[in-house]
Amino acid sequence: MSASTFLKITALIAASLLVACKSGSRSSGGDELNTMADCTDGKITVYGEAPIFTSMDASEGKAKEDACRTAVEKCIGAQVASISGVSNGQSIANEIFNKANGVCRNGRILEKNEYMLDTIKMLRLTMRYEVEPADLRSQIDQMQKLAGNPKVMILIREEYNIAGQGKRAEAFNSRNAIAAAALRDFLVRKDYSVIDSSAISLGGVNEEMLADNPESFPEDIKERAAKAGADVLIIGSLEANPQASIDLSDSTMNLHMKSYKATGNITLMTLWGKGKVLGEFSVPAGGAQTTDLSAAQQAVKRFAVGSAADPVKQPGGIGKEIHRRLTDQWSEITRNNVIIVKVQGLDQGTAGAFRDDLKEKTSVRSVNPLNETATEQEWEVTYPGRSFALADSISRYRDNPRIFRSVKESGKKANVVSVTRGEIVVRFE
Repeated sequence: MSASTFLKITALIAASLLVACKSGSRSSGGDELNTMADCTDGKITVYGEAPIFTSMDASEGKAKEDACRTAVEKCIGAQVASISGVSNGQSIANEIFNKANGVCRNGRILEKNEYMLDTIKMLRLTMRYEVEPADLRSQIDQMQKLAGNPKVMILIREEYNIAGQGKRAEAFNSRNAIAAAALRDFLVRKDYSVIDSSAISLGGVNEEMLADNPESFPEDIKERAAKAGADVLIIGSLEANPQASIDLSDSTMNLHMKSYKATGNITLMTLWGKGKVLGEFSVPAGGAQTTDLSAAQQAVKRFAVGSAADPVKQPGGIGKEIHRRLTDQWSEITRNNVIIVKVQGLDQGTAGAFRDDLKEKTSVRSVNPLNETATEQEWEVTYPGRSFALADSISRYRDNPRIFRSVKESGKKANVVSVTRGEIVVRFE
């Protein structure tokens, strides 16, 4: 990054922090926060609320977490969103809360109040968090790297047809795979997070069949990859086959080079919503070395990232095509993720209140009813984030009548029964 670019980004962070923390508006609740200091001064003042159903200690813990999430959303999430151009402050805050909640470690209660919301007793805590400005800037920088690009999982099967040695294959999780390793290094240097494929179980899977037919990839394994944190799956196969050898003999040396060609098909698909194939790539590449194995490995590496000494500066192979496709499409995907939300346990009138809650108190952009009965509704929801982030928001406010009017009207809590990459089931109980 150039010095001028760094200064521009630093100025943008400082300016947006100042605006976000002075304005103090809370998107989740719509109330004005009476902020007593700016994020840039290292003092973050926010409030958190929770209903008092059982013990005061439990309610205080929930109110503190609510306040911390608001601090992360306002002073980190909003800035990361504005810099990266992806999603928005609330949905990003849900994604990064577990990694960024260190900003709340030096917190103290400034004010503690109880009040009645109809028949429900509520607790409100005003919290002050003291954070070193340098630590806050470091958090923003780290979170931008996490949120700015999709998290990728690579599953590429490599097959080598070595002259005189027969065939051998490197499986999806092989530590000896050349293409996957080269592609992983390229994407990491491009600021993508790469999720290790060993994070999911592939036991009993016919890798050869799946690598040749990525669209037949089992849904349960896609779910595992998504729950492991992957946004995008790179899956496919390639093989290296011998070509005619190259004779470089002359009067001073007798050099006989082995030549191999790598071919294959790689599919790029999202793990958001219903899933979408973003592209299929095949960029054949050749390699020549003094041994068969080294020539085959060179061809495979060139297939992945091209032949330049530094692929990041001069990208090639499928790496170049994958990066270009994600750069062109990822921002649009994150802003308009389509999720099916199924709601159980509400009559149609109260379900309408919950539909409004989603649009007004979370980052949901639109709700399109698909099927509705007396006790169950099915909606198509457009949300600027992963389904797991929206489910997290629903769980956060599940019993808070101050935020969700549907909780107040029904007297029931909103429980997330299940969440997958394309569907959330919510049951009011």
